[in-house]
Amino acid sequence: MKSNHIHLIGIGGTGMGSLARLLVEKGFLVTGSDEKFYPPMSDQLALLKIKIYEGYDPSNLSDRPDLVIIGNVITKMNPEAQEALRLGLSYRSMPQAVAEFFLKDKASIVIAGTHGKPRIFDRRCRAQF
Repeated sequence: MKSNHIHLIGIGGTGMGSLARLLVEKGFLVTGSDEKFYPPMSDQLALLKIKIYEGYDPSNLSDRPDLVIIGNVITKMNPEAQEALRLGLSYRSMPQAVAEFFLKDKASIVIAGTHGKPRIFDRRCRAQF
């Protein structure tokens, strides 16, 4: 998909805000909206000069982005998401966008969990205890 302007609904969270940064670094024009913005993500978005809209409003899509990424926190009743559908805009979920823009044709290793990772990986990606 060739997209120049990507709008993220729910951009204020750490996952979506980080995705926004990656998209900016790939050369896309990124905008986004969320209910509220708080540091550190609000600071990062400001440093990246991403135009943000506080609140979810159909008018946030008046520039007709090429692609809308809808965050997991967004429900079907969200007025901005409904407007994206009404306008027939192309859209993806956050996981779909990550796969399409960053993981396509790549092998990935995922390490998940909280409070540190209990295993250390050597150069051959074999777990060591």
